[in-house]
Amino acid sequence: MRRIVRKKVNLNKLKTGCSPCIREVKYMEHKISNRKISEINIQEVKTIISSMFKKV
Repeated sequence: MRRIVRKKVNLNKLKTGCSPCIREVKYMEHKISNRKISEINIQEVKTIISSMFKKV
């Protein structure tokens, strides 16, 4: 049997992503609405992140 050498894929360098991931990114961008990170409250960050896991 031949051994297959598998490539390790760096997910941070991919140009595209899966459709659920892209949808979540657009949702978070909409919630943040082009504000700086320093302008977002801690409670608001918690709400945005927890809403990602509630949809599953």
